[in-house]
Amino acid sequence: MPIDPITLEVVRNAMIAASQEIRITIERTAYSTVLHEVVDFSCGIFDTKPNLIAETSGLPIFLANLSDAITATYQTIGRENLEPEDVILCNDPYCGGGTHTPDITCIYPVFYQKKLVGFTAFRGHTIEMGGKAPGGWYSDTTEIYQEGLRVPPVKLYSRGRANDDIFRLIRQNTRAPDSVIGDIRAMVAATRTGGRRFVELLDKYGEGTLFKCVEEIMNHGERMARETVRKIPEGVYKAEVTLDGDGNDDEPLDDGVELKVVLTIKGDKMTVDFTGTSPQCKGPMNVPLPSTISSARYGFKIVTTPLLPNNEGCFRPLNVIVPKGTILDPIPPAACAMWPTPTTSISDLMLKALAPAIPDKVRAGHFGDSFADFVYGIDPRTNRFYLTSEPLAGGYGGKPFEDGESGLFSMNLGDTYNVPNEVIEVKYPLRVERYELIRDSGGPGKYRGGLGVRKDYRMLAQTAGLTATADRAIYSPPWGLFGGKSGAPNVLTRYRNDGSVEKWRKVTNLRISEGELISFTPGGGGGYGNPLERDPELVSSDVRNGYVSIDSARKDYGVVLDPKTCEVNAEATMELRKKLCAPLIK
Repeated sequence: MPIDPITLEVVRNAMIAASQEIRITIERTAYSTVLHEVVDFSCGIFDTKPNLIAETSGLPIFLANLSDAITATYQTIGRENLEPEDVILCNDPYCGGGTHTPDITCIYPVFYQKKLVGFTAFRGHTIEMGGKAPGGWYSDTTEIYQEGLRVPPVKLYSRGRANDDIFRLIRQNTRAPDSVIGDIRAMVAATRTGGRRFVELLDKYGEGTLFKCVEEIMNHGERMARETVRKIPEGVYKAEVTLDGDGNDDEPLDDGVELKVVLTIKGDKMTVDFTGTSPQCKGPMNVPLPSTISSARYGFKIVTTPLLPNNEGCFRPLNVIVPKGTILDPIPPAACAMWPTPTTSISDLMLKALAPAIPDKVRAGHFGDSFADFVYGIDPRTNRFYLTSEPLAGGYGGKPFEDGESGLFSMNLGDTYNVPNEVIEVKYPLRVERYELIRDSGGPGKYRGGLGVRKDYRMLAQTAGLTATADRAIYSPPWGLFGGKSGAPNVLTRYRNDGSVEKWRKVTNLRISEGELISFTPGGGGGYGNPLERDPELVSSDVRNGYVSIDSARKDYGVVLDPKTCEVNAEATMELRKKLCAPLIK
């Protein structure tokens, strides 16, 4: 019998609602701002194969790669050894984690009538899992053993009973035990909640009907994706980007770190081949394979089914080739604390490669980095350890029909948020003295790149530690497309008490004194199209709004404005644009 379409949609949306309830539970019960404010996590529901059935909005970098943690659970614990009310926990980048040690994965096996039928799963960033410095995000590690406690899939709860040994082990290996243990308990509660909703659906529709619906949900995702791929002209499309270094220090390598991608479109299939990418590096900018595949899936999703709820079927037309021993599939014990930096460029790079084929569906490069910052120390108000962690927002590239967005987090961070300034000032010994869009940071173009956001912290504690990482500043700043210019690069500035100024891109555990100012300035997006074709009235509006300076209006856009009213001088603008175009005409 065919599946009733109403039942199908009820099941589809009920599964999505169940994954959303996992998210809501975390937001209401987690201890750390990186979870309940930044929302640095993803959660979903899986069958036993394990295929993604439904996923709530969250980090695209975790897109459909939680299934790897379930596969690792089968390999380490054994599917036959899973029992009702078990809860599995892991964070090992090379065994179930797939990212870096601060990211914890929590898995709840769902049983129905004593039979394993699926899983609910959660992966989120905790503020501290030990390691050589607070935070678990480093720019100077050379092997995974320096980066914190690693836990392969283990039973945190066995038949509903807590394994206190695991809790004690984690507590003894983190600088923030109360927050981390509290966050883990929130994960357990959330995945159990999702599991209950899964069982309720089974009670309502029965196992046969429910999983017929699941099969059709995936088949529909596959059909939609294949239909879109067929519309892309067949061919081979290439792009590459050079990262500033391997993360081992703040000095760029002589030739940088190469990310290369070759996209092959044939019929209704896409192959993404990373052959030619640099070998795994000494520093921590290596990416465990699940995250590389996840990033490729994200780029594929953008150009195929961006508005369709995510499920495993959406990726059946995609084949990913990753050579072993490269930075995108390193061999342990390669360090990988900075894995988000290369992956943030992968999906961007895929859009760049496809630009000649589908120019009306891609945008210019975005600021290209998570630009994560960690500030930590002893709070003088409580005499207790504190650690604040959040990404920083930059600009996205201009699009075929409009300007790029300003003040968004990097592509792979997706649906995350900043920590509100008021929360920062209440919880931590910091004062936010500036939070504003950065004028002229967006790349000039017919459609301008979005702007970066400057954020300044004044240090109020006697001493503090700072870890921050920024890339795509030297070799490959946010690129423009079709004549558009690059956006401003990412940079960190320290204003010392003696009046001196330091510029940084990557630094770990930098000691900051009371009264010093740290200024984070993420870059902007690249421009799309020739900036001399931009409507002068839009340039005038940009200047009025503080997005573009009068000097940039003249130099980059060929628009002459009245310095007092910002009104366009049409005659002078026409003459200037003719002059600027002269070299192109020759």
